[in-house]
Amino acid sequence: MSSSTFTIAPAAGAHSSLRRNGGRDDSMSFLDCIRADLHAVEARMNADLGSDVRSILALTHNVLNAGGKRLRPALVALTARAVDPNADGARIATVGSSIEFVHMATLVHDDVVDATAIRRGKPTANAVFGNGIAVLSGDYILARAMRLLAIDGDLRIIRVVSDVTVAMSEGEVMEIGATGRSDLSLDEYIEIVRKKTAVFVEGCCRCGSLLSDAPAGAEKALASYGRQLGMAFQIADDLLDYIGDPAVTGKPRGTDMRDGRATLPFIMGLREASATERARLLTAFGKPELADADMDAACAILNRLGAFDKARATAIDHIDRAGAALTLLPDSPARQALSALTSYVIDRDC
Repeated sequence: MSSSTFTIAPAAGAHSSLRRNGGRDDSMSFLDCIRADLHAVEARMNADLGSDVRSILALTHNVLNAGGKRLRPALVALTARAVDPNADGARIATVGSSIEFVHMATLVHDDVVDATAIRRGKPTANAVFGNGIAVLSGDYILARAMRLLAIDGDLRIIRVVSDVTVAMSEGEVMEIGATGRSDLSLDEYIEIVRKKTAVFVEGCCRCGSLLSDAPAGAEKALASYGRQLGMAFQIADDLLDYIGDPAVTGKPRGTDMRDGRATLPFIMGLREASATERARLLTAFGKPELADADMDAACAILNRLGAFDKARATAIDHIDRAGAALTLLPDSPARQALSALTSYVIDRDC
């Protein structure tokens, strides 16, 4: 692969992303059409994470204020408004907050399992409060999510979020079970991504369509959009682990390889590697203490083998399918924002 396509080892301050050459810096201005909904979600989350237990209160607000793009509640709002521009804003805020709480709880639990100390450049909850409090507070956040769904009272949405939570738990366990396996198959990787990420994004879109009482055809189209977007999002995330600028992503390059997680770039690179290249990649796999220079060398091998190009092409294929699903919906600012989100998923740098 031409080195002009991806930068895998940028100099300090350089900008690396999944963008095509010549692409401009992206933003999230496409969410302006639902800015009021997102403000309402933020207010609802802040109001609903109170607790008389100081440790829980401190941890939950630490997580709430740690940043994050709020893409999942944004998807709830966008899909609802793509079907019905006058969808109930209060319900969007309630369900969107619940969805984000589920996401927050999984992040807290994941950081404990992975012993992650830094996320988005800030100390994680487990690093600040300890594993025990972090796990139990994650449970508390998840319980708060279920409480919000009960307040909304729509059994269809409760069923969707429950099914999503089950699938995500299965996906996380599958991923842990696959750790250390350099022979992970492409089919196994895809199933982990589907359960761990795509099902959740699809569920957000289903919730939005249910909030607007979407016709069966529109609900199916939005579910397909979410499923394909989720696949692309995770593949892009796995690619960023290799080609992203650590100063932007907030974590060292090649964390997945160091931790023994075979993601799409590694799987595709290993398929094409010579005996010598394969030996060098396997030497780097599952070595948390691997020197940065050795990781850069492993990334250079994957780059040369075209693994990054192939992973990106796979993500773009899913994005194209997501875009095709949107054509079944009438044109509107919300639909245009959903279309812009597909570009964001590919172009983001963190």
